[in-house]
Amino acid sequence: MDDNEFAAFVDEHKDSLINYLTHLTRSRERAEEFAQDAFVRFYRAASKLDARMAAAPYLFRIATNLAITHIRRERRWNQLLPRLIALTPRTAPPADEATMTGEIERKVAAALATLPIKFRSPLVLFEIESWSYDDIARALGCRIGTVKSRISRARALMRAQLESWWIGESHERCRIESGPAHAGACDCAASLHV
Repeated sequence: MDDNEFAAFVDEHKDSLINYLTHLTRSRERAEEFAQDAFVRFYRAASKLDARMAAAPYLFRIATNLAITHIRRERRWNQLLPRLIALTPRTAPPADEATMTGEIERKVAAALATLPIKFRSPLVLFEIESWSYDDIARALGCRIGTVKSRISRARALMRAQLESWWIGESHERCRIESGPAHAGACDCAASLHV
């Protein structure tokens, strides 16, 4: 892959990669850093790529591994920090939370953020990035059956988290406060199929 091909490859995939990483890390800034690092690592390894290997899934696999490593390191550090100093760890709100609007989007995003990364990454690639099972399997280094199973499990976990909110008081509040004209908007605002 020469420099011009690589530049075209970056232009083609940078937005979807940053979007994917933002969902994994819950931080647009971190997502941009990981995307940049993933492209650098991809470029260094491009000469060693097998011609049969699809480039985009390989790039997303690199990015996923970077995010997983960071999340594990951050989790370990957060466990050690209270032992090292007598302060309770602070959790910063996600950087992109201010751009999200509507109660439904916040609830879906919060539920997605609580999923373990092994369930979150295939769900984001399938539902938000519209990848095929085959491409997801190649990107994550697992079998198609595993991908399908993890997506199914992710949906079930999200459904369990959102069910009481969706069917319970919020549904009633939406119907009562907004009237029948607004009820349809409540039903179709969620972007993930849970």
